[in-house]
Amino acid sequence: MISIVGAGPGDPELLTIKALNRLKEADVVLYDALVGNAMIEQINTSALKKFVGKVYNDGQNQTTRQVEINNEILHWASLGKKVVRLKTGDPMVFARGAEEIRFCRANNLNYEVVPGVTAGLAGSSIFNIPVSERGKNNMILFYTATRDGAGMNETGILVQIIQTGSPVIVYMGMNSLPKLSIELTSKGIHPSTPVQILTSISQAEQKIYSTTIGDISEFLKENKPGMPSIVIIGKHTEQI
Repeated sequence: MISIVGAGPGDPELLTIKALNRLKEADVVLYDALVGNAMIEQINTSALKKFVGKVYNDGQNQTTRQVEINNEILHWASLGKKVVRLKTGDPMVFARGAEEIRFCRANNLNYEVVPGVTAGLAGSSIFNIPVSERGKNNMILFYTATRDGAGMNETGILVQIIQTGSPVIVYMGMNSLPKLSIELTSKGIHPSTPVQILTSISQAEQKIYSTTIGDISEFLKENKPGMPSIVIIGKHTEQI
């Protein structure tokens, strides 16, 4: 069995019971870069623990990296091992879970997907930021601006959603944030629109920064939010 497991945002206490059970039963765990020591300590002590993650700006080719991960899955599965592919957040939210599912199917491997708490929702709860509230908004958009430089192409949709009062939750977008703010204000988003930057969600060093769309560039000159970060943009996204 291949278990593609969501580790959540980092705090082991946010693991689901099923995820924790899989870690305790595993023979081999292939884990991502953002899985910290506290999470690794939950793994079966006799299991092989292998780092297969990408560290920011490490120069890894993503296609090659994924092929290597897939080969690891196939190798250990062929030996009859219980394999856990431990992924930060939820496997189906910006986490290449779909690619690994397709690989398992193509190679006739038994697999399951164990959901995890995605960072955008974990952060909104931990920092008391409502991303949906009765009478104020009726949708949430998850967005990433990292797709081969093409992420800015959809800002028209972002503008429409923000103008309804609904929030946009940006993953992996810190480097693109100044450009994104310019795009949004140029298309009609008011400069006073709140922006929340949440870093190291659920970790001891977690922190929240508050600014506005119009002030992002100046804000980032004076502040250096750490990574990983989630950005929440919207009219009704101030902390309660």
